[in-house]
Amino acid sequence: MTVHDAWSFAQLEDFWRCYEPLTPWGRDEVGRRAVFNDAATINHRHDDIAAAIGWLEAAAQDVVGLDRVSYHLKRLPRLPLVPKDEYEQLELFQFKKFLANYRGLLQRLPAAVAAGFGLVPAGRELATALDMGGSDAETFFLADAYHPDLAALRSDLRGLDDELLASLEHQTGLVEREFGLVFAGREFLVADRQLLPDPLSLAAHCSVEPYDDAAYLVRLLPNAARLALATRRESLLAAEQATENEVLRRLSGLVVDALPALCSAVQAVTRFDLARAGAVLAGRFALVRPDFDAATAVRVRDGRFLPCQLECQRLGLAYQPLSTEFGAPAVVLFGSNMGGKTVVLKSLLFFQLLAQAGLYVPAAAFQTRVFDHIEYVGELAGERLAGLSGFGFEIWRFQRVWPLRNALIAFDELARTTGSHEAEALLSAIVEAYARPLPASPRLANPRPAMPTDLVAKLPADRTLALFTTHFRGVARLPAALYLRMEGLDHQAACLSDDGGRLEERLAGINRHMRYRLVADQPERSDSSDALAIAAMLGLDCALVERAQAYFQSQP
Repeated sequence: MTVHDAWSFAQLEDFWRCYEPLTPWGRDEVGRRAVFNDAATINHRHDDIAAAIGWLEAAAQDVVGLDRVSYHLKRLPRLPLVPKDEYEQLELFQFKKFLANYRGLLQRLPAAVAAGFGLVPAGRELATALDMGGSDAETFFLADAYHPDLAALRSDLRGLDDELLASLEHQTGLVEREFGLVFAGREFLVADRQLLPDPLSLAAHCSVEPYDDAAYLVRLLPNAARLALATRRESLLAAEQATENEVLRRLSGLVVDALPALCSAVQAVTRFDLARAGAVLAGRFALVRPDFDAATAVRVRDGRFLPCQLECQRLGLAYQPLSTEFGAPAVVLFGSNMGGKTVVLKSLLFFQLLAQAGLYVPAAAFQTRVFDHIEYVGELAGERLAGLSGFGFEIWRFQRVWPLRNALIAFDELARTTGSHEAEALLSAIVEAYARPLPASPRLANPRPAMPTDLVAKLPADRTLALFTTHFRGVARLPAALYLRMEGLDHQAACLSDDGGRLEERLAGINRHMRYRLVADQPERSDSSDALAIAAMLGLDCALVERAQAYFQSQP
């Protein structure tokens, strides 16, 4: 499924770079950034990681063995897995290198682990044939042993080369003795005209052409003996080439016969490579296997949004893991700016995307289900659509996700750029649609207008989970929706603190006194404002803050 917007919003790309398979096919898989909506595929990926973790733990003391497994995975080359009548010599080398490292990988893995991933011996006959060409896995050539005629042909060629060299040395020696021209193994030279007062005297041995006003270009002429040797050599080379082509076709036939087994080996290697990389990732970041048995609720305990956690560590700030449960089809999260509500959305998408990508998640526990779609509706950094305002862009994006079923959809500050009254009305209608409420009851103090039948028919199926963040407190309270808020600033502690000075110190002060926990929200209006307190902590003039507080408390 396509998850580009959710992927970007959840800041998954930086973490994804830590997922490092070692084979070309594993790297291809990482490059696809595949997120699955098939439960069987996801569970198989998680089972493989669990098996790889077990292997890594059992082999923890065998540092050399683990290093050799990594070595062989890195050395596996990409293969031309398409049948051919005749493979090139370089392609045969790739097959040889693959088989040698594949064999080395199997030798380093316990038999049960290898069998569990489908890593079984492959291409033995081909490997035996290719091993004849080269002394190790990193070399391959068409050795004499491949054909009974090759040794004789190559021996004759070496003899002819020796004869040609001797003939050339004889001719150059004669020219040097008679004319003082030293070719030193070269077939031509540039000679000063003063050395050749009579160029025609060289006609029996060399061709002489003017080079410039001061020199001649002198070339050795092949004599009859050398011409005969060269003609014979060309004939031997053609015979050698024909024999080598015969060998290539025979080896290519062995490759074609082994292709089904080689394709299976590549698939098994890729599976093991991805599982090993996932297991290494799990160990590095303390990831756990997600539980996909959740019927309705999504639960997370001590979940860590790693981009935020690592940034907090860099800045020396405390990080609060996320623990919560979303048991309603529509969840509204309230909170002030800098209170962490957007981070909650990012965290959940981060966990869900990792889980459905077949990886473990950074949490003590994560219980969820498989969604057919994972979407984000809101503004992305640097994104604009010509002719649309921020609000228009949100509506355009909402139209795309509205028809989706069994989706996880995150709405971050929907309609934030329009008026509060209109925004609250629109947000209430959308929350109501996703909450799938019961018909309005006359017992309610302020019953809502009945939902039109045609709208009811368009409502998302009961497997969609919609999450909303907003700072608009006038959103309708619906019995089928869940309303939570960030616990927010500890005003008493903040008032007693002295976090003046540089911006970094002020931000650290806000971080110390901000409680990044989700609690049940009550519709009653608070007498205190996190936003005004944060403004004061950032250094806003106290008189302005006090005046704003007076206006805030005087509002109905």
